[in-house]
Amino acid sequence: MAQSDDDRDGRHAAARGYVLAMRVMSIGFQMALPPGAGWWLDQRYSTSPWFTVVGALLGFAMAMLELLKLARDSQ
Repeated sequence: MAQSDDDRDGRHAAARGYVLAMRVMSIGFQMALPPGAGWWLDQRYSTSPWFTVVGALLGFAMAMLELLKLARDSQ
């Protein structure tokens, strides 16, 4: 007999959905917060656009690593 979705990992489908939603929100924050912090630092120290660029690159790299981890875990 085939296992139901709930039997695979012991969690209800809604719980798995919440976990996935939190991971997707985490990726969004990882892409938005470092450039935002960089922009704030640029405004504070008059170094525009260097901290924003570094923050954007850092946020992009962190988000890509999280997406790769998410793809690896879904297999």
